[in-house]
Amino acid sequence: MSESLKKRDQLDEVLDRKSTAKLIGICLTTLSRLDIPRIRIRRRIFYKCSTVLQYLESKTEIVAKEDLPCNK
Repeated sequence: MSESLKKRDQLDEVLDRKSTAKLIGICLTTLSRLDIPRIRIRRRIFYKCSTVLQYLESKTEIVAKEDLPCNK
């Protein structure tokens, strides 16, 4: 299998809540408050890895060095 196919398969991987929270370094409570699109199957909630990464990219901000608290 080529590298691009492996990478695409990893991005299409479906993660449970615990794995998703661990991936982005937050607790389960915080994850439930975010508006990341999710897959619900009965009572279980899953997230597509690619969707989580797109969400994080959409929330990424570029901060100017002079705006950082340690530079004031």
